[in-house]
Amino acid sequence: MNTHHLALLFGLTAQAITLPVHSQNIPNGSYQLSCTNVSVAGDALAATCKKLNGASHATKLNTLGSCLNSISHYGDIGNIDGNLICLPDLPKPDPNFVFPQSETLLNQWIYAGDLNQIYRHGWGIWSGLTQQVGLIDGIAVRAFQTWTVPSNIIFRSAPVNASLKGVAAPLKRPGLELSVPRQFRHGQKPKAKAMNVKAVAAAAATGAPDTNIFVSVAYNPPGAEHAIANRLFYESTLQQYMKNGYTEIPNFPNNSITIKPVYKIISKTVPNGIYTFPGWPGPTPPDPKQGFDESIWNSCVYVDINTLSGAGGNSNDPGCKNRTAASTFYLNNFIHNKVSADDAAYLTNQLGIKVAEGDYAILVGMHVTTREDKVWTWQTFWWSANADRPFEPSSSAIATARPLSYLDEAAKHYAMSVAYYTVAPPQPITGGQNVGSSVYGYNPYLEAGFGPDTFGISRPINGTVNNTTGIQTNCMTCHNMAAYVPSPKTGMPYATDFYMSINDPVFDGTLKSDFSWTILNTLVPTPLK
Repeated sequence: MNTHHLALLFGLTAQAITLPVHSQNIPNGSYQLSCTNVSVAGDALAATCKKLNGASHATKLNTLGSCLNSISHYGDIGNIDGNLICLPDLPKPDPNFVFPQSETLLNQWIYAGDLNQIYRHGWGIWSGLTQQVGLIDGIAVRAFQTWTVPSNIIFRSAPVNASLKGVAAPLKRPGLELSVPRQFRHGQKPKAKAMNVKAVAAAAATGAPDTNIFVSVAYNPPGAEHAIANRLFYESTLQQYMKNGYTEIPNFPNNSITIKPVYKIISKTVPNGIYTFPGWPGPTPPDPKQGFDESIWNSCVYVDINTLSGAGGNSNDPGCKNRTAASTFYLNNFIHNKVSADDAAYLTNQLGIKVAEGDYAILVGMHVTTREDKVWTWQTFWWSANADRPFEPSSSAIATARPLSYLDEAAKHYAMSVAYYTVAPPQPITGGQNVGSSVYGYNPYLEAGFGPDTFGISRPINGTVNNTTGIQTNCMTCHNMAAYVPSPKTGMPYATDFYMSINDPVFDGTLKSDFSWTILNTLVPTPLK
């Protein structure tokens, strides 16, 4: 198994280990395994911590109080390569925001149609996961960047590695563990990897619009610990559950969060320092019966990487032929990473494209789902040139609900769409009817390009409304289909938007994976002994 970027490889949780405490003011945490001279002054935790190379480094974690609040249910204070970092389940910068929210209250919002409360909740999650939780050698780290990737979960699930937990060593730095989205190969012939290589090379060499995206998946601490403890990424585990008569895997705890960040990679040598990528123009496909892929959006945004900071514009360039100040933005307008030497080597090998140290990875989208509800909550975010007036499937009403005082300038630049139910008015999760109006909730950079050949199941709403493309999807419907199907049977298909009971007969003979496609797409046969 590739162990590059097993960030936070042996990270511990505050509930998983009891460490010696030198005074009432010094918090527990795995950092105590590799840090000394620990002290608390005001709202700051200071220590001298070991780096991966064995050297010692004086480090400080500011805003200790907010860190302790964000790890009250699960989480840790860790030492990442000589730096004290808060490793939260979800920060709560807004003291009025509740996470996890009670399922009873969520259902009251859903069935009363209280969209404003739903919007505020989705933005509360976004403001938490984008909060800065510490510095690594002066570079800010956001909460979601500390969360656990599937390769880490698989590694830590193996019994042979159980003895490594609690080793007195610094944690590895979070890395960019990116890949071509698996969903682009679901239900249709795989797109040739050479096409991605060619397009990336063209964007780097000529400044042509870059239509490629790369993704990762990560779990917050309680979600990761649940997957590790139950060994959910091993096919042998799922087979045993089915043998024992289970119809679903053990459900994740209600404070679990899973994310799918979506990035574009900018070459530091892009011509004239101007990088071009398609900006979402709204659901306006030239052929409504086909997918609406980035390559035909005919709407562009420009990033000036030579000017690291600036106010940026507020619009796309229709036609992609006339860059102006209004369609030009800067790196500080995006949540972004500068590619390290380790990242560059890994990504070049993993993606089959040339990635160099000093390139940039900009966040253009993120799926976010929480287990606060039996059918999870679903919110998806994408970068918008005008986040105050975003295109559908977002809206000005959704944008108005942003907690601007708890978002930094980069985090404010994203639009949101929510999918807390599949049809309106909402139906019960079992025994409901496929009637009402469609509720679309999708990410333009992930699903908009899907055509009818992506989907293997469709049920017309009201018997007449037949949704067939990516801009007619709903995260909840599609992830409801996630279930393990033993070989040699065909796996479950993706779905567009319609109502389906969680105990629909289509799931007979399967093991539902608690709405997780990631588990099914990342299964390995059996753990090491």
